[in-house]
Amino acid sequence: MIIPVHNAMPYLERTLASIAQQSIGPEALEIIAVDDGSTDDSGAFLDAWAEGKQMTVIHQEASGGPSRPRNVGLDHATGTYVFFVDADDALGPEALERLVALAEKNGSDTVLAKLIGVGRRVPKQVFAKTVDKADLSKGDVYYTLMPFKLFRRDMLEKHGLRFPEHMRISEDQHFVARAYLHSEVISIVGDYDCYYVVRRGDDGNITANGLDFRTTLEQAAEMVELVTGLTEPGPLRDHLIGRHVRVEMLRRFDRGFLDADPATRKELAELARPYAEQWITPAIMAGMSAHEKLISHCLREGLTDELTSVVEWDLAGRPGKAVARNGRLYASPPFPSADSPLYEQLCDITSAALSVSPRRRVDHVAWHGTVLELVGYAYVDQVDTDDLRTEVVLRHARSGKEIVVPAEQVPSPHMTVARGKETYDYGRACFRARIDLATVDGGPLPKGDWHLSLRCTAHGLTARGNLGTALGGKVSRRADEHALSLSGVEKRLHTARLGPRDGELLLRLKPAPSAVSAYAFSFGWKAARAVRARINW
Repeated sequence: MIIPVHNAMPYLERTLASIAQQSIGPEALEIIAVDDGSTDDSGAFLDAWAEGKQMTVIHQEASGGPSRPRNVGLDHATGTYVFFVDADDALGPEALERLVALAEKNGSDTVLAKLIGVGRRVPKQVFAKTVDKADLSKGDVYYTLMPFKLFRRDMLEKHGLRFPEHMRISEDQHFVARAYLHSEVISIVGDYDCYYVVRRGDDGNITANGLDFRTTLEQAAEMVELVTGLTEPGPLRDHLIGRHVRVEMLRRFDRGFLDADPATRKELAELARPYAEQWITPAIMAGMSAHEKLISHCLREGLTDELTSVVEWDLAGRPGKAVARNGRLYASPPFPSADSPLYEQLCDITSAALSVSPRRRVDHVAWHGTVLELVGYAYVDQVDTDDLRTEVVLRHARSGKEIVVPAEQVPSPHMTVARGKETYDYGRACFRARIDLATVDGGPLPKGDWHLSLRCTAHGLTARGNLGTALGGKVSRRADEHALSLSGVEKRLHTARLGPRDGELLLRLKPAPSAVSAYAFSFGWKAARAVRARINW
């Protein structure tokens, strides 16, 4: 464990206490603390704390940043793995044990530790779950470039990885990016709070003090050069460079940009323009959201006034009713106009809208003999329902065969909603579907497991979604069995079990072993015998 220390009291006490509490045990730890010219009591506290422990304390002149002390720590490290800890942060008690266990399980070169921000923002989505082998070319792994990770030391030494000492801030990006690209396996601990990133009350964190835009862009340029040198043209390089475009460039055009005077806004846009022209390729722009494309275009073309209007639109919640055109969906920003050749290129939001569509819920489920009735609502996000068509799709788990059952659209004026000044007409969003298992698809439904989903089509846009997670509060999650008689099959008496499983709504249809047992599922054994006595089978 390598700890760079500079004027870290009293936070250092908590950091070291969290290390002492590690469940992996002191015999598994080699602690190297590098006092980088502290002028408070940090150095003396380290010396006292190290007595009787497997800990090395190195004192050196102040270097102005964490790179030098981290590198010195690496030069002295002998462990199988390396973990960097800042002197004002803290670890969860089981952090190292879990990180090492995952590394040993998967042969990982780098393991991401779930971060928790204490007065600071940290990435969250990347830690949604534990991942054995993460894909660097997708998702959010590359969006966390903090050094608070477990690294296999042999990998670091093989490639000579060290922190760049010419950088006072963002030096961790260089180190972590190279470690990612040289790692054969990257894993993520997402089910335990491993590392607490603390914002100091005295704002002593270097990163808490921020950077000016010029310095940010210059350092981002170093990262783009690094990535370009270590990757081949293609999706991986585009994904990595796209991260620097978004985080170090596009996100800077925010409320602070709007609050600046016109001359400053123009200066900021001009600073970014050459980098935007160089970095934002067609492939990178293709993966952007509409507002990112708009900001990128304005930067590349030097359109400061238009850029200001786009940023205002974005911060206002992106008002304006979406436009459905030729089977695509478009936003309505203040720039460009809907009849501009750029409009469809820059304003397409089809993928974003369909990724959350159909908006759906099943509020009522009932059996009427052999008929299964589903009642609820479904619609394509941001698309009027005047020509909406809703269908229930039954997919056979084994064969993959699909049966489509059209639903009845039910008037639903209460569903029409306003978004800002715009109104979306969801007046036909409600549906009623009746699936007769005796006659569907021209005959009785074949036995087996059937997955039920909804498909909505409106204004040329089609979206499909599972139903297992869309059951309303009054719909039972219990998969009760229902007895039904299907004529035209060898064993006409069947049982149907309907309920959620793994996010899907599953209908399991199978022949019943006997009439009594079939009806027992529906009515209970006593009632089943009474029914059996009254029916001529």
